[in-house]
Amino acid sequence: MEQKGIRTNCKFCGQQCALLVDLDGSGNVEKIRPDSSEGTVWCATGRNGLNLMNHQERVRMPLKRIGERGENQWKEISWEEAFEEIGRKFKDAVDTYGPNTFLGIRGFNKPYFNMIYERFMNTIGTVNSMGAANMCHAASMNAAKETFGFMLNPRITKDTKFVVLWGANPYNTNKALAASIQKACANGTKLIVVDPCNTQHAKKADIWIPLKPGTDIFLALGMVNLIIRRKWYDEAYIEKCTYGFEKLKDHVKEYSLAKTAEITGVSAEVIEAAAKMAALGGPGVFEVGNAMDHNLDGFQKSRAVDILMAVTGNVDKEGAAAARGMMSAKRVQQRKQITRSELCPYNDPEKRKQIIGYQDHFLDNFNESSGKALADTLNTGKPYPIKVLYVQGGNPAMIWENRQELVKAFCKLDFMVVSDFFITPTAMLADIILPAAVYMEYESVKVDGKDNIYYCPNFVPDATAKSDLEIINEMAKAMGYKEEFWDTMDDFWNTYLEPFGITIEEVREKKVIESKEKPKPVVCGKYRENGFPTKSGKINLYSDKMEEKGNAPLPVYCEYNKVSSQYPYLSTNYKSEYFYHTAGRQIREQREKEPNPIAFVSSDIAKKRALNDGDWILVTTEAGEVRQEVRIDDKMASGTVALAHGWWYPEKEKNPFRLEACSNNIVFDDRYIGKELPAFTTRGLPCEVTKIGK
Repeated sequence: MEQKGIRTNCKFCGQQCALLVDLDGSGNVEKIRPDSSEGTVWCATGRNGLNLMNHQERVRMPLKRIGERGENQWKEISWEEAFEEIGRKFKDAVDTYGPNTFLGIRGFNKPYFNMIYERFMNTIGTVNSMGAANMCHAASMNAAKETFGFMLNPRITKDTKFVVLWGANPYNTNKALAASIQKACANGTKLIVVDPCNTQHAKKADIWIPLKPGTDIFLALGMVNLIIRRKWYDEAYIEKCTYGFEKLKDHVKEYSLAKTAEITGVSAEVIEAAAKMAALGGPGVFEVGNAMDHNLDGFQKSRAVDILMAVTGNVDKEGAAAARGMMSAKRVQQRKQITRSELCPYNDPEKRKQIIGYQDHFLDNFNESSGKALADTLNTGKPYPIKVLYVQGGNPAMIWENRQELVKAFCKLDFMVVSDFFITPTAMLADIILPAAVYMEYESVKVDGKDNIYYCPNFVPDATAKSDLEIINEMAKAMGYKEEFWDTMDDFWNTYLEPFGITIEEVREKKVIESKEKPKPVVCGKYRENGFPTKSGKINLYSDKMEEKGNAPLPVYCEYNKVSSQYPYLSTNYKSEYFYHTAGRQIREQREKEPNPIAFVSSDIAKKRALNDGDWILVTTEAGEVRQEVRIDDKMASGTVALAHGWWYPEKEKNPFRLEACSNNIVFDDRYIGKELPAFTTRGLPCEVTKIGK
């Protein structure tokens, strides 16, 4: 019997958008569609979820390597065989060499999967659990915490007079946010876009600042200097709510308007107009995007924008940025129960120092390494050997810095397991590939920010793939951790739901369980009145803590992106609206939208290199080269080429994979690694651009 409009939630990213599923007369998934009542806005990945699930090249059963590592030769094995071998080899390595010989790498955010992943790592006791934080969110989130004492919730409300997109392009990466910005602008909200690229938002902006890639600190501090010099700030608020203003005032004197225009490549008139709107046209929201995380000075870049936000008073105010709400007590209890946080090795400062690539000046809560440090350890066995690796939904062979050396290092591992939908470049290096289920192929629940609980059924009960939840649970039991994990997935879900006083059986029956507790409303102004949750009790314009750790207490512009006659241009990168990082290139409907990687090239480069749309170029740095197709943009920042991120050709890059279109081919290994955290630099790299044909 046909069924229409069965509610579920997409699990391809942390947004977990609400969807509706239609079943045909045989009970097969016929259609998925956005739940407009929940405000879902389609993205390309979500729209093509059914095409992914039914793709003929998906991994359906566990695969075991039969050729040399990287040759992409496999045979199917049973789940029982896979778990037995994985459990035995993982356990042997940990028993022989110690817990730190185990390396875990997780990829894109898989909502609640992260909790069971952390339980797995904590139970093993390894300090080497790595992810994408150093290139994704750690810089901006930690900068906000250091400056304001909390992470920011930049809410667009009826009181918001302007929105600043600084290194953010939600049109391509967050359709729901893009829709809210469009709605706000239709109601009179002004838009400022800080981006070298002529994005969809830049095209509609009231003020577009096409700065030279990598010069964000100079721009932010130049705007702060102008605001201070013109006295476009509230003296009483500065006195009451900020710490270190006089030091900041002295520090930014060298960031004059003329010098800021020279360094950033933006006219003084545009910079002044943006500074005036930020200071006097508020309240306003600053959306700091992922571009800020992709630099060695990403933490300080984010700090510089936070300081601009603070000086202009656009924090803890209705219509501007508020503090991000705390998790409910039930969610906190849930997280502790699932992750077994009491076992986390990072609780011990001495164990934390054992992290590969650990440095004293790293942020206190940053517990990951970098590709460079990892490759060195894998190749040398120092300071200790890493023998086994589990990768959950990640593709480090493509997106980490020093990736060519990392690939060589992975080949030296004793044993490597990858969980994914397809055979990716990283999966090609594995000993065993485990087929991950898509969200329609397993049962789950979603708990939203208000503690409402939603049931997400399994629409494909005969699927041979397994959820990452079940994969980790079974691997852990195969290693001997039977008491620490769950007999069945029902047992897991009952533990997950225990803090809410319900069972998985009740959720199955009721489908939606609304929280009886009213969510606490966002209250703005309480920190201005009662003090900020920092050591000073104020907004830290100047950071004593950073100074104590040997880091810059105030952001300082670092000209790491100096061009030369050999490398006269600057490269940056962008995320396509049609793909999610390195995923989706197998899906025909997505590839039809973007068959090849597109490099946006400024018109001055195009003129000097005799380029036309459709030409192919070779972009080179001292680290490597990348090939992409040209689109000329006469409005983007001059001397700039913007490369498509995450590109490869699944149909031909099978054995061996060259990844000729991968923008991270040109990313340096140990030259541009950050100080506060091991962020690596993918934007603002000096490069050469050469025409190589049609």
